[in-house]
Amino acid sequence: MPTTHFSEDPPQVMNQEDLERANELLKNHSGPDAEKAGENGTAGSSDSADAGAAAANGERSGNGGNLEKLGTYDKYEITEDDCYEELGFCFPSWKKWYILTVIFWVQVSMNFNTSLYSNALEGIKHEFGVSLQAARCGAMIFLVLYAFGCELWAPWSEEFGRWPVLQLSLFLVNIWQLPVALAPNFATIMVGRALGGLSSAGGSVTLGMIADMWEADSQQYAVAYVVFSSVGGSVLGPIVGGFIEQNLHWSFCAASPGRLFSWICISLPHSLASPFHTHIAPLT
Repeated sequence: MPTTHFSEDPPQVMNQEDLERANELLKNHSGPDAEKAGENGTAGSSDSADAGAAAANGERSGNGGNLEKLGTYDKYEITEDDCYEELGFCFPSWKKWYILTVIFWVQVSMNFNTSLYSNALEGIKHEFGVSLQAARCGAMIFLVLYAFGCELWAPWSEEFGRWPVLQLSLFLVNIWQLPVALAPNFATIMVGRALGGLSSAGGSVTLGMIADMWEADSQQYAVAYVVFSSVGGSVLGPIVGGFIEQNLHWSFCAASPGRLFSWICISLPHSLASPFHTHIAPLT
């Protein structure tokens, strides 16, 4: 017997084209069961007769039966039981870990951005005449708004999918580093850092992708993998930043060519790894 899966996610809406495709999938999955039910009915089984009567009356189950025809303005709310095979839970293991590895580097990039700024403190202090304590406010405001940004981006990823939200977040975070690197005054640095933190979606959306592909009782290794990327990105910043601080201008800690190149290298595989949309249920 197939296991029933329940979801607390909001119901999805189907149009007529999606409904017809869902009906075809239900017919394909219910074909062998329908034949077996027919044979049992011929043998005179009362249970099979009841099942046949239920099917004749148009009752729907998770494994078979046609969905009722929709009117012009009707909406059908599908559940995980209607299209479980189409969801990320049924992806092969290699595909799940491939997607998660791309997300790993997305998360590394975002946390790398958080910690690299610390190597620019001395340069900011001397160029704009502020104290080190004031210069550290750029790191503070990024982290505070990062916390709010993660919560603000998460609902949009549920509505429009994980892929466009993460792509837009990566784009905006790197764009807002340009005003920081080219800042004519310290206030511009604070504004750029604040907008960069608010544009970061990694803390919530990347974990949401784990929930898209693993059931709650088997997520532990995937969660540990993504959390490790957060820690690794934060550690990577000071290592790279030390070389930049000693040999280049402080602004390279905000928008170095290497960081922009890494953004392109991360965005490209992410754009290729995540177009797993279906007509029945969008996944990422």
